Amino acid sequence: MILNILPKTRTSNPVSKLIRPMFEGKTIKAVLGGIISMTSLASGLVFLPIDQSVVAANIQTLNTEIPLETRKSYANVLPAYTGVSQGFRFGHPGIDLTAPLGSKIYPIKEGVVIKVQYLKYDYGRAVWIDNGNDTVSLYGHMGKIFVNEGDTITTDKPIGEVGLTGKTTGPHLHLEVIKNEKNINPQPYLALGRVNKR
Repeated sequence: MILNILPKTRTSNPVSKLIRPMFEGKTIKAVLGGIISMTSLASGLVFLPIDQSVVAANIQTLNTEIPLETRKSYANVLPAYTGVSQGFRFGHPGIDLTAPLGSKIYPIKEGVVIKVQYLKYDYGRAVWIDNGNDTVSLYGHMGKIFVNEGDTITTDKPIGEVGLTGKTTGPHLHLEVIKNEKNINPQPYLALGRVNKR
């Protein structure tokens, strides 16, 4: 016995049946095509200069070298860190890395010490390092400072220790990165690693 199985017939949505003939007409297609063409032409006239010499005059070759900044890990900055108590946000222009008192602090990048501060308020004992490329790093709430203004520093020697100086409620390092005189999030300069347990 042979069975003839016929394919299912498909029916269109009733709303589609009403609207489709309007958009399939030659007049509507011509109007829509004209609108799309005019929009494309108008946007080209607005956004592209007619005189190509204007474009050529504004292209300049870049002959200066661009230094690449590689990411550093917390282990390079604060090997004994135990977590992040406060991140970068409006009103807090840096990141707070917690660590036991006396933990060694290393710079995020080599550079020159441009300021050393000893205050009972604000950042307390703090160090500013010019890391080049219009970038300055700030290390605050330090207990001890091992560097002086004018010192050239490298990433393999500590610049100080974690303390409780200035306006702080617990031992931590307040780290800021200032690029072109604006505070930026230090996290891209760091790589999250494993938290050391106390």
